[in-house]
Amino acid sequence: MQHGLDLRWFDLKKTLQNADKKELINIIQNLYRLSEENRWCLLAGSMEPEAEPGVLEAYREIIKNEFFPEKGHGTLRYSVAEKEIDSYSKASGDFEGKLELMLFYVENGVDFTNEYGDIDEKFYNKIVDMLEKFCNLLKTPEGKPLYPRFKKRLFEIRKKSEGIGWGFEDDVELLVTDIEDFFDNPARSLHSHV
Repeated sequence: MQHGLDLRWFDLKKTLQNADKKELINIIQNLYRLSEENRWCLLAGSMEPEAEPGVLEAYREIIKNEFFPEKGHGTLRYSVAEKEIDSYSKASGDFEGKLELMLFYVENGVDFTNEYGDIDEKFYNKIVDMLEKFCNLLKTPEGKPLYPRFKKRLFEIRKKSEGIGWGFEDDVELLVTDIEDFFDNPARSLHSHV
């Protein structure tokens, strides 16, 4: 058997399969104590349906903190906010929750630029990229039934984006109008892509 960092999944799996319940609980407890990311991962992956809103809200808070922390100014570490969305999605398998976090990220980005003024091209590209990913997921078979839940918020994002530079207003307008056509005017949407 290999040791340390050379340990392969196959070897680890064999060890875990041979472990009793107490040993498995100890291993999971050690992983839980090792890092905050592990804690969220383990909690999201094993959560009961009624606990889910609390876990989702904790992820929302981490994202919000990158834009609007309780003290000082937002640090805008996009990778941190984006990683939280991925972590939640992988740990929970909650598609609707993932969409919620993605749209929440965009809403915070729009509110941030309205609060602090002109930012930079990278900022606007990050927000538009997330909105585009959100819109693409909303068009999937799994996403389509969720449109009514997010529709009003999408229109609010479009409204709040009016007058923002760097082509941001135009990009948001195109994405939201495309989604609106896709769901509310399917015939018009079909013709616009021909």
